[in-house]
Amino acid sequence: MSERIVMVLFNSVVLLILLIMQILMPRITRKNILLGVKIPEEKMETDEVKNIIKGFKRENLIVGIPVLVIISLLIYYIDNIHIFTLSVFLYIGILFLIYIRWNKKSKELKKEKEWDKLKGKVVVIDTKFSRDRAKDSTVPQRWFLVSVIIILISTALSLTMYPSLPEKIPTHWDINGNVDGYMNKSMFTALLMPLTQVLMAIIVYMSYYFMIRSKQQINPNDPEISLKKNIIFRKAWSIYFIVTLTLIEILFTALNMMTLGIFSNMKLFNIYSFTIYGIIIIGSIALSIVLGQGGDRIKLKEEENTSKGYDIDDDRLWKLGNTIYYNPDDSSIFVEKRIGIGWTVNAGRPFGMFFMILPFVMIIVILLLVE
Repeated sequence: MSERIVMVLFNSVVLLILLIMQILMPRITRKNILLGVKIPEEKMETDEVKNIIKGFKRENLIVGIPVLVIISLLIYYIDNIHIFTLSVFLYIGILFLIYIRWNKKSKELKKEKEWDKLKGKVVVIDTKFSRDRAKDSTVPQRWFLVSVIIILISTALSLTMYPSLPEKIPTHWDINGNVDGYMNKSMFTALLMPLTQVLMAIIVYMSYYFMIRSKQQINPNDPEISLKKNIIFRKAWSIYFIVTLTLIEILFTALNMMTLGIFSNMKLFNIYSFTIYGIIIIGSIALSIVLGQGGDRIKLKEEENTSKGYDIDDDRLWKLGNTIYYNPDDSSIFVEKRIGIGWTVNAGRPFGMFFMILPFVMIIVILLLVE
């Protein structure tokens, strides 16, 4: 199998995962959120809502699959790294436009049915969460030390092997394990992989930190059960973050050993790589489906007789298709996403705006360095 075909297959799998997650969006979001729009939970069973969800999924398949095929063909026939790099962003943009279209339809349905007039007047916030329960809701941070130790081992290997490294250090291999890329010997080149590992650790830890610091959403109809679900949700995802980071750090250490000439079994490395990526992807999808956003999809025995009320309508605080939270009056910097799984920032706060802009700045800097 040629490297071009492998590259096309890899890109296609990434795009397919994005499409699957988009289609699963209504299934993993909170049960009272219709494509970013908050509606009474019992209204989710109406034919109008079901038709919107079906239409959303159908349009994603009708548009998403052909576009995926076209992009894959372009990557195969046009040998241009920029097409490969931009294809993911292009695909995300197309999927986002589909989402915006159906988000608008959801808003129109809510207005037509006057569901906004059914909103509650009570907001429940557990002010003791961060103080009394944060430790119980996540795995202790000391487990990140495992990844730190792996990074230190990788760094020690680079420093130890540096004097004996050749003037041209291998940095890239084809699918058959043949070296097809080199960099001049330097301390930066030798430490490039450990530095990448440090960056990965920072990114994953920041996700963990956002989760700890994010404002919990409590169902006013049964705050205690809602809080129990949120704790289960956060603990499960904290375990996922730590396990994922550990596996990735082991993978990059193996790659560093290949660069240093300590390890050279490309077949074994590829098997391990695909296994790790499979665990990470399948794990995230499984957790998203089973838990839902904030643990909203978890089934607890205590909630069998819980009524389905409609808490306060805060759609006005979410911008750009209910994807950006903007509330200057909310002191929270990190909040749960309105759609999908995960956390976002409060763009209405200075630090929140900083964290929102930072990834785009990093992408621009990386592209400039690549050029």
